Amino acid sequence: MLSRREFLGTTAAAGATASAQKKKAPNILFIMVDEMRWDALGAEKHPVVETPNLDRLAKQGVRFSEAYTVAPVCSPSRACTFTGRYADVVGVTSNGIPANDGEIFLPSILQHYGYHTAISGKLHYTPHRFAYGFDQFWSFTAEGPTPELGLNAHLVKKYGKGARKWDSREGTCPWPDDPLGRDVGIFKYKDEDFETQWLTERSIEYLRSRKGKDQPWFLFTSYLKPHSPSVEPESWFHKYDPKAIPVPKLPANAKEVRAQQQGRGKRAYIDDEQMLRVMSAAYYAAIAHVDHEVGRLLGELEKLGMADNTIILFTADHGNMLGDRGRFFKGIMYEGSSHVPLIWRGVKGASENKGHVVDKVVENTDLLPTILESAGLPVPERVQGRSFLKLARGKDAQWKDRCYSQLRTAMVRTGQWKLIDNSRNLSGAFELYDLKNDPKEERNLAGDARLRDRVEEYKRQLTAWRADKPAPVKIVGMKTPEYALIDAAERKEAVENAPDRVQRELPRRR
Repeated sequence: MLSRREFLGTTAAAGATASAQKKKAPNILFIMVDEMRWDALGAEKHPVVETPNLDRLAKQGVRFSEAYTVAPVCSPSRACTFTGRYADVVGVTSNGIPANDGEIFLPSILQHYGYHTAISGKLHYTPHRFAYGFDQFWSFTAEGPTPELGLNAHLVKKYGKGARKWDSREGTCPWPDDPLGRDVGIFKYKDEDFETQWLTERSIEYLRSRKGKDQPWFLFTSYLKPHSPSVEPESWFHKYDPKAIPVPKLPANAKEVRAQQQGRGKRAYIDDEQMLRVMSAAYYAAIAHVDHEVGRLLGELEKLGMADNTIILFTADHGNMLGDRGRFFKGIMYEGSSHVPLIWRGVKGASENKGHVVDKVVENTDLLPTILESAGLPVPERVQGRSFLKLARGKDAQWKDRCYSQLRTAMVRTGQWKLIDNSRNLSGAFELYDLKNDPKEERNLAGDARLRDRVEEYKRQLTAWRADKPAPVKIVGMKTPEYALIDAAERKEAVENAPDRVQRELPRRR
């Protein structure tokens, strides 16, 4: 027997289908980059990086200046994005860990409602062999059911066994023996075979294949860049002069702190200003390169006559500390790691397309319900995110304006404040920052007696948030995807071998 919510969902779905017969359902172009800070945009008045195409997209739609990931590492963030649920609920608390049984992802939901789906680029789910709801799968490595169509296979076929997407020319890396500095180099092969351009070509190939077809499509163009390694084609690598790059002042004890790290842990810290300048210049060059390719994608949509009926969104899975606090990469709750760019443009005539900036806090779990609502589809029960469509249109005075995030550490972020719990259960030290008056998070106010009540309130909120573990999403009439039921032995092996795992035990649902 259907619950009232399920009955209403079924009715809404039927209504959405009937509506789609009268008005063509919108196409969806979801562009994701990897490890891009929120402030590395021309629209954010960044002093170096140039992003004219993304800036133009923002002027045509809406930009969210306070967007956050709820889990600032690749796989957890991506799983949260495609489920609209938090990492500890989905079960993906680290790279390499499968989602809990029963978890279903956005492409499968869209497939269920009649969309054709494709990915060009990075997905980063475990196990790798599944399509995860994509009809067409071009991997940036060898993910998915068709690895022979991926970039790895392309490079091996063209350049021989052992060719890899991050290969650099011999002698172009100044720090070949440093765990972090060895990432730097100029791409070894032709520009057309560099991942950023190659993935764009596959995306354009897909768009052209959908020309003239009535079926709506969902394309996930997922660039690895500006993620490490710091390798770019020569034409892009030298775009910015390292000497002219503004970089944060490294802590006085940066060398001592880095020396204390073990193994690959040294990659998360930086103590050399010249290395920081060179890697930052390469990072900004990678973003400029992505921006150029985004321009090509948007231009192709226009040429094909698809732009007017296509929803476009651009975001990142997480950021990069880029020298802040002497840190590099992600996985922590400071702004450089957790704060991401987010641009949304609705179909032609959508009331959110005003070129304005929304400064309310939103989470990447909010993307799935927003996409579904914009497509005229019902949002399933137990999705934890909330559609920001009304907020984008200036019609949501009761917006939550709050973000939670958790990996090894956790945070609650409101419009002005951020509390960081340096544990997973309130057992560690706390940090409290007034982001309005201290945007660089330099003054920890957690010990200020005047703010004790605020700290305690945020701790209560974190406790309540952690206790909320809704069961998996169910959609009436939708078959459970194959990837949503993983053999126990395979799951155990994946968890035991997962890199950088948060906890050794299997993720468990309460």
